[in-house]
Amino acid sequence: MANKNKDFNYGLYAVIAFVLVAAILATTTVFTFKNKYLAFSPEKIAVNYVDAVAQKGDGYNAYKYALVSKDAKYGDFIRENYIYPVIYPGYSSDLDKDAMKEVKANGLDTDEHKSDATLNDDGTLAGQVTDAMFAYYVELMQTVTWDNYDAFFTNYMAKLVETRAAVFGDDYMSDEVFFTALEANVATFGDKLTGTDTEYAADGKTILKEASVGLYQTLYGTEQLAEVVGADGELEEVTKLVYKLTTTAGEAQELDLDAYKATLDADVLATYGVTIDEITAASSVEVTVATEDGAVIATVNVVTAQIGSTWYVDSFSTDLSSIYALQAGVAA
Repeated sequence: MANKNKDFNYGLYAVIAFVLVAAILATTTVFTFKNKYLAFSPEKIAVNYVDAVAQKGDGYNAYKYALVSKDAKYGDFIRENYIYPVIYPGYSSDLDKDAMKEVKANGLDTDEHKSDATLNDDGTLAGQVTDAMFAYYVELMQTVTWDNYDAFFTNYMAKLVETRAAVFGDDYMSDEVFFTALEANVATFGDKLTGTDTEYAADGKTILKEASVGLYQTLYGTEQLAEVVGADGELEEVTKLVYKLTTTAGEAQELDLDAYKATLDADVLATYGVTIDEITAASSVEVTVATEDGAVIATVNVVTAQIGSTWYVDSFSTDLSSIYALQAGVAA
């Protein structure tokens, strides 16, 4: 039987994003218990991987269903491969504890690299950095996409260092700066796809997020009555463009294990804490994305690999370009 999944604005409230991102980093960059439960089925892990990208363009968090998250350390994987090499001169992944402590002592995330602008920022300048980075994020989504996470993280980090230095006038950089900007950009891109309702602060008057029409609403929406929260906190009935995308997984097809293993890169898997010999089965799952009227708008062949009783998406063998092509109309 098929498996289905239905369906920052920065400035004055930039500091709010810092609080939110700090609170969710622990959950967005790990392979959670819920995901492990889903991963007992290759169909469920495949459909959730595709759904994350189809609904919100979120290839970043889709990787929590992939082999890179096998050891529940996706966040550490990003730090060790893309952040630490930039902020800690002399860093390498094989440093022992004492050597790591030494390189951290001279890192760009130390107080010596903080200008007055960094020390006194209330979130406004950080918000300017995030806003400036969004245009580059969109560029990467249109040229690289999350199918190539290595190029995405590498290029995003390099641009972030340059952009932040121009705004703050110093060379301070930390993993918090990286994750705050990136996750805000990921969320904003999703909003550009789905559209947003007006969101108000607790005073019921100050607008935290303006209403907007998303690309998907334009492409697939029909005018319908919908309820939204008004400035007084009460539900109001308005006419808006409504759409629904559904991802559906077919039955997993077993792959020849030896032939599949021959395609794998042992060095890349090692960065995930995975060895080729750990993989005991592989499968292919066809996942389709369709509109509410049943029209298929994208089809993805998802390759999954089993380690123990858990299935993971092999992101290198899975091509999501058909979905990213649907999102090419998003503008910064």
